[in-house]
Amino acid sequence: MRKEYLLADIAPTPNHMRSDLNTTVTIDPSLDERLAKFARSSQTGVWNHLDKRQLIEDIRDRLIDPYQIQQGEQPFCGPASVVFELIRKQPARYIDICQSLYEYGSFDGYTKKITVSGRLCRSYGNLRMAQADWMLLATLRDCANTLVPVHPKAPKLIRELGGITKPWEINGWVKELLGYSTTKSHPTILSGEFRALQEADSTIKAGGVVFGLINSQGLLGSNSFIASRFHRLYPNHWVTILGNISILGTRGYANEPPTKITKNKQSRVQFDMYSWGRKIHVNTDVATIKDFFWGVAVGKSFGDVI
Repeated sequence: MRKEYLLADIAPTPNHMRSDLNTTVTIDPSLDERLAKFARSSQTGVWNHLDKRQLIEDIRDRLIDPYQIQQGEQPFCGPASVVFELIRKQPARYIDICQSLYEYGSFDGYTKKITVSGRLCRSYGNLRMAQADWMLLATLRDCANTLVPVHPKAPKLIRELGGITKPWEINGWVKELLGYSTTKSHPTILSGEFRALQEADSTIKAGGVVFGLINSQGLLGSNSFIASRFHRLYPNHWVTILGNISILGTRGYANEPPTKITKNKQSRVQFDMYSWGRKIHVNTDVATIKDFFWGVAVGKSFGDVI
């Protein structure tokens, strides 16, 4: 069945609301001092309803364990996936971005300044997520929107419409937040899943970042016959691909030719990914990948943004 190229996002189900936090780990002293300077700063914040002390505590938790970044009940999976890699790869920049955003309502991207709207700074209500996550993720999402503003009090339908993330938005955040000069999308609307996974594997091994577009119920859920036929029609979730990608061929060899995935029940696809505040290991058949894996957006060549 042909995949209809629609984008949406979903809130996590209860069993996804956990993390792999290791409370015995402390942050690097240089990061600790950077965070302490933020705490000592006398600059008044522009976010009317955010508590600076709680914000800094949230940031510290994420420096200790990036898996604490969590979209909560907001449809912010796209920006959450990119910020997760920002914390993992450039924690000092993450602190600087958060401080600048809190104190001045803007931060410097690698090619342009990102400025939050006064409307979003003044908004209040049930954030449905941690304050540090809300401040940065809502800013990224709201700045990318042209028709649907982000607001914590918005009805669920409006929140979901405002949370839709397109591949070119992922590419833009990868450039502005992470500084990767080369970004590219590899959609798998009709085919190309194997090539996309190969590109993901080579990008990660070269030090780049990869974000996958999936249908979460189909790839990670129970996958009943009726549900699978309905869910395969559209993607609804962005994840961070972490690596350990392998495709076990029909004769039992990893990454075995041919050069495309075929629907063979004896073949298996495996990889690790971040989503909903935790690390998930995917181990599934290629038919499921063909139905519910919609492609990747990759970033590489760090430091050459122009």
